Amino acid sequence: MTEFTIHQFQDKYTRDVIDLVLHFQNDGTRPPVSVDDQPDLLNITGEYIEKGGNFWIAARHGTLIGSIGIMPYTPEIAVLKKFFVYEDYQGEPYHIGQKLYQRLLTFAREKGFKTILLDTPYNTDRAHAFYEQAGFRKVTEDQLPIRFSHPYKDCDFFLLEL
Repeated sequence: MTEFTIHQFQDKYTRDVIDLVLHFQNDGTRPPVSVDDQPDLLNITGEYIEKGGNFWIAARHGTLIGSIGIMPYTPEIAVLKKFFVYEDYQGEPYHIGQKLYQRLLTFAREKGFKTILLDTPYNTDRAHAFYEQAGFRKVTEDQLPIRFSHPYKDCDFFLLEL
């Protein structure tokens, strides 16, 4: 199996994370979004890590292949953000998405978060299945305990109670 590492984001990966995120967000199945719609991408260290959250990348031979972030909104509520893995590394035999998610979950529990929220476009059935299998439940925007920024007008929301 090809070796890969998961480690905390470093600023040198900013362009690679932007490319990864926009690759999935602008795949032609939904309205296009840009970095302007999600300014946290330009300051991952400041928006995630320095505010008490975190952001990890998966890399193979120094090349970014996946990402996941957790952004705190209150001492007990955080939002899972920017969870993407390039297609060639999804699922078997790598399980990179699962390993990134487990890293985030461990961190969330250690930091004392009680609730994790996320948004995902309507038409991402594979992502929806992953989140539901991981214990998230689909909720309406009105059921969210907080409001948070998200790049899509039409999306589904999920909530996980730890």
